[in-house]
Amino acid sequence: MKFAHMADIHLGFEQYRLPYRAEEFAQAFREAMERAVAEEVDFILIAGDLFHSSRPSPETIKTAIEVLEKPREAGIPVFAIEGNHDRTQRKVSAYHLLEGLGLLHLVGLRDEKVENEYLTSERLGGKYLVKGVFERGGKTVEIHGLKYMSAAWLERNHLEEIFKPEGDAILMLHQGIKELIEKMMGIIPESQRDYFELRMEDLPKGYVYYALGHIHREFVTSYDIGTLVYPGSLQRWDFGDYELRYRWNGRSFTPEAGTRKGFYIVEEWKPRFIELKVRPFIDIKMKADEETAKRELKRLRGKIPREAFVRLDLRWEKPYDVSHFQEILEVKYLYLRTRFERRLKATAGGEVPKPAEYFTPAELRAIELTGEKKFEALDTVVELFLGEWEEKKPEEPGEEKREEPAPAKEEKPLKKERKPEKAQKAKRPRPKGKPTSILAWIGGGDED
Repeated sequence: MKFAHMADIHLGFEQYRLPYRAEEFAQAFREAMERAVAEEVDFILIAGDLFHSSRPSPETIKTAIEVLEKPREAGIPVFAIEGNHDRTQRKVSAYHLLEGLGLLHLVGLRDEKVENEYLTSERLGGKYLVKGVFERGGKTVEIHGLKYMSAAWLERNHLEEIFKPEGDAILMLHQGIKELIEKMMGIIPESQRDYFELRMEDLPKGYVYYALGHIHREFVTSYDIGTLVYPGSLQRWDFGDYELRYRWNGRSFTPEAGTRKGFYIVEEWKPRFIELKVRPFIDIKMKADEETAKRELKRLRGKIPREAFVRLDLRWEKPYDVSHFQEILEVKYLYLRTRFERRLKATAGGEVPKPAEYFTPAELRAIELTGEKKFEALDTVVELFLGEWEEKKPEEPGEEKREEPAPAKEEKPLKKERKPEKAQKAKRPRPKGKPTSILAWIGGGDED
């Protein structure tokens, strides 16, 4: 037996709201099918998330039909299950449409009995367990499967009570498995690190091959008598799913290889990875000042393809202009993340000044007010600084202090004027060499 195993194709996904990314996802699927047909496989497995949505657009369905025509013309059956992105609670989904056109065979729990050349049904309570069947050269293999199910459903319905293999059989699931995700932690997409609904002990035993989907990183391990495989997604999912990562160590960038993208060809139950050439995602993380960042990124630029999607994570103690980094890197798409934090510097004795020694009473009060979860005291903060500014406002050279004329006797002010208390107090000297701007404390800004 020789078959192809792919998953997480996500047709119709306009990643980062870029329409051309949907075409790139389609192109990856097209290439994977062409490679599988060229390998002359006996059948093809799609372990969920063929579509990015349970309601794909007409254009996306048209693409699926065109690509799935290739294996049909070659006489290669395709077996599929629905994933979490494209499953539906309705009785009919886009998968049923493709099945009706003879382009794939949907396995799993179904309301109706299905019997044909490639599908057979077994009564299971009020439903039918529809299984794929493939025979060639005196060998028979069954393909069992189940669409994506929630953790709550899987707690109520144990898989070992549903699936009981006899002979050579494949189990196709679209689920995350806790122990395997923990092994892959740090090398799977950041958005998927809590994607699990099963534990290893929940998997039914006795299968020769476990064809999984849902986790976008390729991974192979053994389970019971068989091999358990995640092929990963055909395209990169986010910047945690990088091709290459660069980390700045203060002197140079250290490269770190990421994941491959593609699918598996399985021959005599041994998986072989088929890598696809897809758009590179590069992740760069750097803590440096503006001049260092400019200089080192110009040096790194030659190692980054122009068609790459790049995430640049910049951090430093105070903000600087980052608008020119797009021109420096010259890449197709740049996602820029910044985090600028000013930290108090220790004195020569190694002690960090206390805020009370660092700021005026007005600044301390402003810090307190702006640190509240529901900041509604903007007027109060403005008044604090207006009062301080009036107190510290220098007189122009040669300008004589003028007094405002007193109001006429018949004019009565609405409120009795009171001198601000701050005017009664002497100015408190500030320590030299320390920032005086409140923005340096609450916003990480430059000193004025």
